[in-house]
Amino acid sequence: MKKLLTTFFALIILCPLSFAEDDIIDMDMNLIDSPSFSGRKAVTQEQFDNALEQKQMRSRGLIQKFRDFLNRNKPENDPVLKSFESDGSGEMGMSAKEINNSKPNVVLSSDIIDSYGKVIPRGHYQISYSDTDSSKTISFMQGSNVYGVLKAIDTKDNWDENSIIYARILYPSPSVARVIFSNLDVCVEGFARIAEPI
Repeated sequence: MKKLLTTFFALIILCPLSFAEDDIIDMDMNLIDSPSFSGRKAVTQEQFDNALEQKQMRSRGLIQKFRDFLNRNKPENDPVLKSFESDGSGEMGMSAKEINNSKPNVVLSSDIIDSYGKVIPRGHYQISYSDTDSSKTISFMQGSNVYGVLKAIDTKDNWDENSIIYARILYPSPSVARVIFSNLDVCVEGFARIAEPI
């Protein structure tokens, strides 16, 4: 019995080695892939899709048609829903990463002075948040230009917002502007002096 098992395992191990000489790795693969090699005709993507669709329609027998009839009201069989392709994005057409990196817009109704003494003129701005090891900042941007930066502190005051990501400006006094920024991770606020009181 031991001799039989030894012979069997030896054959299993040595047989593939005897066929390794006839390996076709050295063949020109471009020649094999070319349609002229086997007399085949090149097929376009549209022709391939049409042939695949025809094959699928032919293979739908009576049982499959009956099963489709019974399942016609299920949401996963709705042709309108099937036509939508999921790209991993949510209701806003953006993925979670894009939503978190989006910059909300604010309207600055008066000139303010940022944390470094620079005047930010009134206008429309995108608010961007950055967190470094040394400080948290809120930046007023238009495109890629930064017009001013406020030092920010954490807050829990979200003003009962329904938005996930937002920025708001309040004027608690005639000489102070309060800017709040919130996204999925943080809720921060910064204060600025108004250059010309409202």
